[in-house]
Amino acid sequence: MDLNAIFDELVQGIEDGLNSAFDRPDIVLLNLIAFFVLVWIVKTFFWSKVTSFIDQRQQALHQAMEDAENERARAMEIQAKATKDYEQMKEETRELKEKLTQEAYQQQEALLEQAKAEAKRKLDQAEKDIQFEIEQANEQIKQSIKEIAFVAAEKIVKREIDESVHQDIIDEIIEENMKS
Repeated sequence: MDLNAIFDELVQGIEDGLNSAFDRPDIVLLNLIAFFVLVWIVKTFFWSKVTSFIDQRQQALHQAMEDAENERARAMEIQAKATKDYEQMKEETRELKEKLTQEAYQQQEALLEQAKAEAKRKLDQAEKDIQFEIEQANEQIKQSIKEIAFVAAEKIVKREIDESVHQDIIDEIIEENMKS
């Protein structure tokens, strides 16, 4: 069977159904009575339950939509708060970093000042030590000169000699003192 044949049969069936309603009014009247009885039964026994179910379903959907809207608003508030907290923590971190950098710089400056003061103190102490050693060396030189002069005078007095012997004695004394 082709499609046109099926379509023709369908159209013929609809026309027969419509024509039968006009040919037999008792069937139409019976269908109307059955329809009104069905409407009355549905209205009496089921209508309140169906409308109640539909109302409950509508309220549940409305409540779910309100809950979803409230959750969305709450999520937006949480996101805004989290963003604000993040920015605040970021600022606090920046301030802390800046503070720590300043403290480190101040500590560095203090350590440099301490090191400079310690170096100056050690330099001053070294200068004092050098001066003291120079004074002691000068004292020792003076003492050595006195001893040499005394020994030379003692030898010169022991013998009265001429100039050349006198030079030989002084050279001998200097050499003896240089060795010791």
